[in-house]
Amino acid sequence: MKTNKTLGLICAILAATIYGCTGILGKVTYAEGSNTMTLTMFRSLFSAPVLFCYLKARGISLKVTKQQFKTLMLLGLMGATLTSVFLYGSYNYISVGLTTCIHFVYPVIVAVVSVTVFKDKISKSKIIAIVLSVVGLAMFLEKDLNVNMTGIIFAFLSGVAYSIYVLAMDKGGVRELHPMAISFYCCCVASVLLFCYGTATAQLTYDITPKGWVFMFIMAMCVSVGANSMIPVAVKHVGGTVTSIMGMFEPISTVILGYFVLNETMTLRGLAGCVLVIAAVVILTLEGAIEKKKA
Repeated sequence: MKTNKTLGLICAILAATIYGCTGILGKVTYAEGSNTMTLTMFRSLFSAPVLFCYLKARGISLKVTKQQFKTLMLLGLMGATLTSVFLYGSYNYISVGLTTCIHFVYPVIVAVVSVTVFKDKISKSKIIAIVLSVVGLAMFLEKDLNVNMTGIIFAFLSGVAYSIYVLAMDKGGVRELHPMAISFYCCCVASVLLFCYGTATAQLTYDITPKGWVFMFIMAMCVSVGANSMIPVAVKHVGGTVTSIMGMFEPISTVILGYFVLNETMTLRGLAGCVLVIAAVVILTLEGAIEKKKA
């Protein structure tokens, strides 16, 4: 299979950046009557028909094998559903900073499983990048931590769920499928599961202003049509380990956008964290360039 590492890195970074930026849009929808469960469910629901129309207009087949169908169901369950439920659930018990740091254990999980279970080779550069990115992310932790075991478990489970999502994307036999088709199936599964869960827990609300609905639609297009479709491309070209490391760019983009748009403070410690994560990205980019030159 022919790969393009540069394209893979670009897609991974763009996806992480979009995920980080959508936090700003999320805050806007909350102010207009939405909540996390409602936003997550409608994000998938709005995206599914748009993706379907795009696939049909381009003549892209939605036919999949039984094994691919099982993998797609797993992706929908682990990606937009369980990851979101556990991640947002942890916010009720611990700080966003601590949640983020625990959630982003998933690159380590992906790397360890890839090496021990799937016998993938991991270079020294990737190990250094993982260490730098994890240390950099830890720099965002605030001093006064609200430690609650339930919140910690939820945050950790969100990381586990997302690591399974990345590994299934990498090893589940769906690399050959069109990225938009993968995103379409994931949106369909997530819409049904989140609607059932949100209805059962009375977390869904429909009393949202017109502005809130518009921003939810915009966020749906950015995440499910944009970022979620870039992840399969990234995994296809650079693998699950590198894609997960690039995911560290998500909190960086959130911090930077929060500083410029929401006038949030940026400490020297947080800036140092940004530098470490960016250093990890540079290392992986240089590694890809060297491998391409050798080839």
